[in-house]
Amino acid sequence: MTDREVMMKAANILAEHGALTSDYIIEQLGDVLGDHVAVEDWRRIAAAVDAISDATPQ
Repeated sequence: MTDREVMMKAANILAEHGALTSDYIIEQLGDVLGDHVAVEDWRRIAAAVDAISDATPQ
């Protein structure tokens, strides 16, 4: 998954799930625990969600 894909996925998840974003990500991680690549992708997506959420509007 490219950095751009990670950021796009994170933005889409935030737009769709809002305040429940963390619950959604935890659910997705639970579904892919045996797949190392998928877990790493979701870790990157979660970090991107945090970065977007913490960003200050300009």
